[in-house]
Amino acid sequence: MAAYTNPDVAAFKAYFNRDFPYGNSDLTTVQDADIAKAQTQQQNLIPQFLFPNQNLYTQGAQLLAAHFLVQNLRASSQGIAGKYEWLNTGKNVGPVGASFQIPDRILENPELAILTSTYYGVQYLYLILPLLTGQMFTVEGATIGGGFGAFGLYGSLGPWGTGTL
Repeated sequence: MAAYTNPDVAAFKAYFNRDFPYGNSDLTTVQDADIAKAQTQQQNLIPQFLFPNQNLYTQGAQLLAAHFLVQNLRASSQGIAGKYEWLNTGKNVGPVGASFQIPDRILENPELAILTSTYYGVQYLYLILPLLTGQMFTVEGATIGGGFGAFGLYGSLGPWGTGTL
């Protein structure tokens, strides 16, 4: 599989033309350096093999970069006194309260759960969850101990060397 092309800062701005206040004049706007930083984070973490084509990869890359941009902006506004708010499933203000349930499949996976902290992360989840279901891969080699280890007769991947993500 050939590596996909990552979107640049201009493509990010065009894709999210109404979402962020862009500018390079002061710290109240989203600067090109902010976007570039988020894109670097996205490029380091996105699994290219998961996406079947460039279009889906580009959409995923944009959403994941936007997720990191929002996270970075939130962190920068708090400075060194900031602390991360882990997943909250409810909030109360006086007598009024609201709660929601994060699906166990997502909540039990820290890499997926962290994406629920922004709308862009949730949109990225919507994009990748169908791609995660039923993904198969082939592994060459043998299990430690000749296949009779802790994972049963044939090891964790079975007798054919395939497994599900």
